[in-house]
Amino acid sequence: MTAPQAERPEDVWASWSRDHIDVLQRTTEAQRVLLEAAVRFVAALDGQPILLRAAAFFLLHAGMGLTPAQVGAAVGRTDRAMRLVQALSAQDWIESVWAELRRHRQPKLHAEHAGPIAKYLVDHPRSRQADVVDFIEREFQIHVDTLTLRRFFKAYGLGVLRPERTHAEERDGAAPFLSDAPTSQEPFSCSPARSR
Repeated sequence: MTAPQAERPEDVWASWSRDHIDVLQRTTEAQRVLLEAAVRFVAALDGQPILLRAAAFFLLHAGMGLTPAQVGAAVGRTDRAMRLVQALSAQDWIESVWAELRRHRQPKLHAEHAGPIAKYLVDHPRSRQADVVDFIEREFQIHVDTLTLRRFFKAYGLGVLRPERTHAEERDGAAPFLSDAPTSQEPFSCSPARSR
C-alpha cells in the first residue's frame, strides 16, 4: 500500500472552499483572497501548532474584519479558540507561546562555558566584572550584563575562584561574584580525574 499523496496547492483551496461554502458566502473579495492565502499557508505548515497560532493571530489582527469563525475554519480550529486568540495582545500572545513550549527563554551562557570562564578567572585573578564580560564577548560572541554574569557564577560556583576582596572593591565591580566562600589553594579541575 502506498502512502497517501499530499494535496497539490490548488486542490487544497478547491477542497476547502467546497467544504466551507457558508464561510465564503459571508466574505468580501479581499477577505476571500486573505482566507485563500491562509488556507494554502496552513496546508504547508504540516500541523505545526505554534505556526498555526501565529497565522490565526495575524488573520484576527490584520484589520480585514475576519471573524473568529472564519479564521477558525481557515486554520482548522474552533471559533471559541479563535476568540481567545483575538483577545490577546501581542505580548500576551508571545507569552502564551513560551508557556506552550513549557520553558523560559534559553540562557545565553551554558554549562560548557563554565570551564573556559573558570580558566580565565584562574589565569586573571585580579580581573574585574567588565574584564570577564569582555572576555565572554570576545571568546563566545555572547554579550551579557553583570547581573547575568553574577547569576551564572552563582549557578556554577565560580565565585570561589575569586581572591578575597574588600567591600569597597566589590561595590566598585572588582569581583564578578560576591562570595563568602574561602578560596582554595588546591588545584582546580572541571573534570573528574581519570583512572587508567
